[in-house]
Amino acid sequence: MWRKFIRLHVNTLVAADFFTKNVITPLGIRVAYCLMFIHVGTRKVYLSPPTYHPHEQWVRQQARNVLMWLEDNDLPIRFILHDRDAKLLYGFDRVFENAGVQRVRTPVLAPDANAFAESWIGSFKRECLNHFLCFSLGHLEHITDEYVRFFNKFRPHQSLGNRTLPVAQMGSPEGIT
Repeated sequence: MWRKFIRLHVNTLVAADFFTKNVITPLGIRVAYCLMFIHVGTRKVYLSPPTYHPHEQWVRQQARNVLMWLEDNDLPIRFILHDRDAKLLYGFDRVFENAGVQRVRTPVLAPDANAFAESWIGSFKRECLNHFLCFSLGHLEHITDEYVRFFNKFRPHQSLGNRTLPVAQMGSPEGIT
């Protein structure tokens, strides 16, 4: 049933999740939080700027930001998929609800239900983030921005025949499969 839901709504489904990165500051190590969104049908990613304090106002603003990004990129959204993380407070879902987007929460202790977000975060950490020490939120934001730009424009995707997202969006040339 879950696979059928994903298959039916792949082009209007956005998955979201948090990840963290330790940042070395003059006051010691601090935990930075980033909120990522992936449009499942196109695999395009939007990543929030990092913060040390993902409070409700910040989370609501990230919801508004991703809605604007989706609109600017002509990416439809009908469903937002996320886990039951306490940081994704009532206000987060309310922003999407007011935009006509339905919330889909994953079951408790079922990270595989949000496989698109979990997979992207794992790849991002293995391919990029684990290779850097970050010394400020600005430093972390620079690294994340560059990787997302690379991912959305230049990274080959195995599930797309090792094509980049822009090439895959254009479709296959005649006679090539």
